[in-house]
Amino acid sequence: MGKSYAFISYSRHDKEFVDRLSIDLHNAGIRIWRDVEQIMPGQQWQHALENGLKDSVVLIYVASINSRNSSWMFNELMRFSKTNKLIIPIITDDVGEHSLPDQLKLIQWVDFRHSYDEALKQLLSVFPTDIKEDEAISTPKKKSKGYVFISYAEEDLDFVKRLRKFLTKRDYGYWDYAENDRDYHTQFVNELEDVIIDAEATLSVLSGAWKVSKWTIKEYFFSEEVQTPVFLLRAKTMRPSLAIAGLPYIDFVENADQGFIKLDRELQRKEL
Repeated sequence: MGKSYAFISYSRHDKEFVDRLSIDLHNAGIRIWRDVEQIMPGQQWQHALENGLKDSVVLIYVASINSRNSSWMFNELMRFSKTNKLIIPIITDDVGEHSLPDQLKLIQWVDFRHSYDEALKQLLSVFPTDIKEDEAISTPKKKSKGYVFISYAEEDLDFVKRLRKFLTKRDYGYWDYAENDRDYHTQFVNELEDVIIDAEATLSVLSGAWKVSKWTIKEYFFSEEVQTPVFLLRAKTMRPSLAIAGLPYIDFVENADQGFIKLDRELQRKEL
């Protein structure tokens, strides 16, 4: 962004509240960094988030019933706490107050449970001057709709590259772990769960490599369990799989262009 700003750390399930808060902060001339505003369509979501957090000077931590088990928000907090920069917890419900991470329990929070307008005034009063503008900041004209989680085996990266271009046209970011070593230790698994839970959808890229990968199948089953919409995309021919036997898929093998047209139609049908 080029100037100092406040980073909003929140659960995607608190989107409605954060939408309102973001507009009010913009109108008050506060520079903020929020995923759907600063991450442009087609960007790799996790890298953009990490860069946004690293360059921020204030962290607004939205504490709610939805944040209590968010390992991703906890990791953002842990990374930011090491910088000794300003952290402002805001409380949106009773569960948020009682489930604050230990690092925030001794920090004065802003309480939005009773009077939103009064709480907003209090929040504005504690911001440092270097994140304030003389007038409201215009939001980027093109926002990301959020991100989709792409579940695939590395052998199918060529198809995934084309899929990313499709997502960019539909104003989505994406989240995948192509550049990670996929060492699913405990902490990383917890992060992955949050990523899938908060995703707009999981795109599961089917192929022979998908069938033998223990992680792509786990990602598929977990997406189903937490009710993240799953779209099965057959990118290459494969033997039948008991895991998805009888389930409909979008075929890209016979005609990839028609496959993307159908995927676009199905995303619209799901109102995504």
